[in-house]
Amino acid sequence: MDTTKVAIVIVNYNMPERADALAEYIHEFVRWPYELIVVDNGSDQDPSRYTSLTLGRNVQTTNGWLAGIQYANALAAMQGEKYLSYWMMITSAAFVGGGDVLKPMAEWLIEHPDAEGIHPALTPRSTTTWKHLITRPDAAPRPRKTWMIDNIAALWRAEWFDSIGRFDPKLIYGWGIDLETCWKARMSGLTLWVDERVRMEKITDIGYTMRRMGMDAQTRRELATENMRSILSVRYGADWWDKMTKDGVYDDLR
Repeated sequence: MDTTKVAIVIVNYNMPERADALAEYIHEFVRWPYELIVVDNGSDQDPSRYTSLTLGRNVQTTNGWLAGIQYANALAAMQGEKYLSYWMMITSAAFVGGGDVLKPMAEWLIEHPDAEGIHPALTPRSTTTWKHLITRPDAAPRPRKTWMIDNIAALWRAEWFDSIGRFDPKLIYGWGIDLETCWKARMSGLTLWVDERVRMEKITDIGYTMRRMGMDAQTRRELATENMRSILSVRYGADWWDKMTKDGVYDDLR
């Protein structure tokens, strides 16, 4: 059974041109085996031209990804396939340059059995809370170990990711799923990586700036923060943030 294929899941809500650009780059440059699933998350505008799964309403980011993974696995079962990994992507991300950016990251997972997740380095112009994902001028052109990767364009090894139940669907806004998944990986002795050989750019709140999200960015931040805190504090205790961000394992990798 093929275990090299990657399921690429892009979730789109009212950002068809951004989803189209991601899909067109993948079709033009990526030669590594893949299944591309573009999920239309209940958009009230025209969908991406590359939409393969349409949801009747906006189930928010996390459940858009989970729906895409479920659909990808249904296709794989029909085709007698098994995925190496899932590549999660959002429409605030964009590819930079050219070439098959998936190939080196997929090969890294194959060559390093302890690697659970890997993420492209972000360009210096990218806007993100997680500055450790931004490329470092003095970094060698290879993956560097890190403590956490975001789902801007995270490539997760499918076998382990499936074994932990994937993302928690109750963390609907996508906040906290990266912290929890990476913490579980570190606690399992697995490693996480930023690949300095490939680049993506992230523009935070682009959809809100374009007034397409149905709410303003501040409102979503408040809802997402409360959603994350309420669930993770019950599950892990009041000190959940320190547990997941200051566990001492990767303090030198920030």
